Amino acid sequence: MKPISSLLVASDFSADSQHAMQRAALLCKAAGITRGTALHVVETGLLENLTRLLHLPCEAESTLLDDAMHALEKEIASIFEGSGVQLEPQVRSGKAVDRIIEAAAEPEIVLLGAKGRHLIDTNIGSTPGRLIRHSGKPVLVVKTEPVQPYRKILVAVDFSAHSRRAVEWAARVAPTAPLYLVHVYQAMFEGKMKYAGVTEDAINDYRRMAREAAELEMEHFISTLTGVHNSRLHKMIRHGEHPAQTLVRAIRKTGADLVAVGRQGKSLMEHFLLGSVTLNLLELSPCDLLVTQ
Repeated sequence: MKPISSLLVASDFSADSQHAMQRAALLCKAAGITRGTALHVVETGLLENLTRLLHLPCEAESTLLDDAMHALEKEIASIFEGSGVQLEPQVRSGKAVDRIIEAAAEPEIVLLGAKGRHLIDTNIGSTPGRLIRHSGKPVLVVKTEPVQPYRKILVAVDFSAHSRRAVEWAARVAPTAPLYLVHVYQAMFEGKMKYAGVTEDAINDYRRMAREAAELEMEHFISTLTGVHNSRLHKMIRHGEHPAQTLVRAIRKTGADLVAVGRQGKSLMEHFLLGSVTLNLLELSPCDLLVTQ
């Protein structure tokens, strides 16, 4: 498995972004990453509002950027000093998502906190939500304060190429952690069968056949994986009408501290479904979330 060459961690100096910085340090140590970028974005609207409301001189923008650079350098030093990791500080002005995407041209993975300093950052229209939609790189959303490297990773799979990349990235992020591959299946038209008066025994048989089909697909999916030793893989097949909630229950059952998911599924319908699952996990997951592209 190819090691991760570099990362980008975004900071707005909030508690959650400090957690992202701490996770970046742990990730560098676990995955052997020796270089990366730390980015702070001064929102254009903030600069314009401060300049207008406080009647600040033109030099105020330069002062704000300089102050942000000093704060970022201090944050890096407090977490990465003595680690051997070369983390380049960058401060840019503009829209946060746009600047993060620009800065992520070279790094392989982007880390950021789940919540920022503003109320809007607590919902699916947040910086993480928009970044997941528009970034071409894997995005690791740090939702919890890190205390150790990832110990157990749950990977949501729909047997697509996107799921395969999610497994591969999970293995790269935590090279020694066990991977729990979870497939949530739904027996098509099960609800309509109930309304049509189909017996419970017949519905159970139908559900059993759907599970057996999912198990066969899981076996084939695992056979296509490369670079991940089978001893690390644990299969979980779950029935559920609400995939995100079913995955959250699996997270709690396994004690996973990271859940990985591919952004797209095999079809347009699955693209929509998995997209909604991803955004629901962004809100509901009790652990960190890795979204691969």
